[in-house]
Amino acid sequence: MEQVTQHNISLLFVEDNETIRFLYNRLLSKRVKDFYIAEDGKQGLELYQTHKPDLIITDISMPIMDGLEMIKLIKEIDTEIKVIVMSAYSIKEYFLEAINLGVNGYLIKPVEAKKLYTLIDDLASQILLKKELENREQLRRHAEESLKRSLAEKDILLKEVHHRVKNNMQIISSILKMQERQVDDPKLKEVLEESQNRIRSMALVHEDLYRNENLENIKFLNYAKSLAGNLMRTFSDQQGKINVVYQIQDVLLPLDTGIPCGLIINELISNSFKYAFKNRETGTIKIGLTCSNDGKYLLEVSDDGVGFDKEFVVENAKTLGLKIVNKLVQQIEGTLEYDFSEGSKFIIRF
Repeated sequence: MEQVTQHNISLLFVEDNETIRFLYNRLLSKRVKDFYIAEDGKQGLELYQTHKPDLIITDISMPIMDGLEMIKLIKEIDTEIKVIVMSAYSIKEYFLEAINLGVNGYLIKPVEAKKLYTLIDDLASQILLKKELENREQLRRHAEESLKRSLAEKDILLKEVHHRVKNNMQIISSILKMQERQVDDPKLKEVLEESQNRIRSMALVHEDLYRNENLENIKFLNYAKSLAGNLMRTFSDQQGKINVVYQIQDVLLPLDTGIPCGLIINELISNSFKYAFKNRETGTIKIGLTCSNDGKYLLEVSDDGVGFDKEFVVENAKTLGLKIVNKLVQQIEGTLEYDFSEGSKFIIRF
């Protein structure tokens, strides 16, 4: 007894001869998962629209609507539908029209069963492969959309984290401001003010990351301008006298590098505002950052003020600000150079 291979496809068989329909129902219904049968092209079109079969086997000459007209209408819906045409007539016009419609097989009746089975097996393999590829593509798209949603949710969460960190830092800064107002000691007031500036310099990073699409890197030019603007407001008595010049390339710095660089700028230009321009009406502070092709950065902070004693060694400084600068340079694995021949210039390579 012949072993029948059942393909996981649906098949529509269209034939106006009742005897042939009965025969093919018996021959084909067990070879496919779903089998539909129609007695003319009109009924075949209706069954196609209802069930969307994977494969159509049809006679050509039929009443009401012939097989080629039915195929033409179905091809307008699905150009890739697999079709086998069977005809008792070897008519050239039928054959050419069938070829133009893109049929996958043209068989002359009486059809040899083995030949038909082979053709069905081949088309079923193509149909199942196409379904598998479409299924994989659908799964890939679903996974991609799921990943995009997940990343979007994480971005929102990360933005909220930056927003809350910034708010918490602002609260700490406000508390220090309140404490500053309650003390009379000028030295203590200065310490509290410096602490506020350091906290604000870190809060500015989180504010920048909250506002921007890029949640990993800081646009350093914007950050440096915000830092300098904050300090100019702090030293507002000198705001109209001191000019800040930015020579910063359009670079992005990661968070673990950007914050230390910002704190370094905060300490150095705070020193400039406080000490470099005493008894002077004008002055210039320059902030520069360049990046070479090999990923080496050069950060420069300078002023044209009174400068330091030429014998002064920054590494031996006892002031908190310069101690912080030395520690931050070590944190970013950089090197510190300085030049006090004309004002003061600090050069950090990292």
